Amino acid sequence: MSDASKALRRPRPKAALAIVAIVLIAFVLLVAYILVDNSRGAATATLSEASYAAEVAVAMEGADADIGAGLINEYECYTCHVLGDGSQSPLFDGIGKYAAERRPPLSAEQYLYEATILPGVFIVEGYSDSMPNNYDERLSEQEVGHIIAYLLTLTEEPANY
Repeated sequence: MSDASKALRRPRPKAALAIVAIVLIAFVLLVAYILVDNSRGAATATLSEASYAAEVAVAMEGADADIGAGLINEYECYTCHVLGDGSQSPLFDGIGKYAAERRPPLSAEQYLYEATILPGVFIVEGYSDSMPNNYDERLSEQEVGHIIAYLLTLTEEPANY
């Protein structure tokens, strides 16, 4: 075998390292995806009366419905949940009345907390996961409490309830 053919057959360390790195990155991403997906399922599977209770208690301390109404406008929640026709997102009409029935054993406050902070965990039947999923980063716990307090005041049932 000539020296030229030996040089062609010799593995290239940089290319091999790049391939190994790509495989490792893909593996890590796959494991991370599985863990996140399983944690969402676990949150649903372990739902109890204590779910989100501590977070809701902190959020609801000093909660003010008037401030919550302002936040609904500031974050333009009304675009889909008030002005919409109910085909893309559940309307806010009556939510204060039926929120406690939406996801037993969660209380109304716990359900509204989850729906705001983790909107993809439970999707109301007939809707898709179209709500922004970054309100946990955009809202403080107190702001979440204000929004929940406001939503709890909306007790008039929609015409088609």
